[in-house]
Amino acid sequence: MSAPSPREIATFWNGRLAHYNAHRNDEHLNALYEETLRFVGMHLENDLCRSDYWSRVPLQRRLVVFLYLVDQGVVEMKARLGRHQYVVAPDADEWVAQTSAMRPFAKATLELIAAVRHHAARLARPRKG
Repeated sequence: MSAPSPREIATFWNGRLAHYNAHRNDEHLNALYEETLRFVGMHLENDLCRSDYWSRVPLQRRLVVFLYLVDQGVVEMKARLGRHQYVVAPDADEWVAQTSAMRPFAKATLELIAAVRHHAARLARPRKG
């Protein structure tokens, strides 16, 4: 089974990322896909590899779930210095608990959210120099 294309993934978005479905040129969608793939694969890897669930899940699946959380507003995408930064919404844990479709995946989703928070905390720390 091959990994879904960015266009196939975007068809499931109905929130903050839904506008990507209206783009005629896939350049912006592909850029979002590639940048988010790097973020999930590189910046969240150390946290997610400790999880019983996420350590077994392919990177492509991590990306799809992460972009779903962005689409739903659980993780907010902010531009800074020409790149996206991801910030967990204040009510993210509550959203997971109250969304019936997420209940079977609540623990794994909260682990992913915790990894994003941990990454943001690392960025916020002053660097020794």
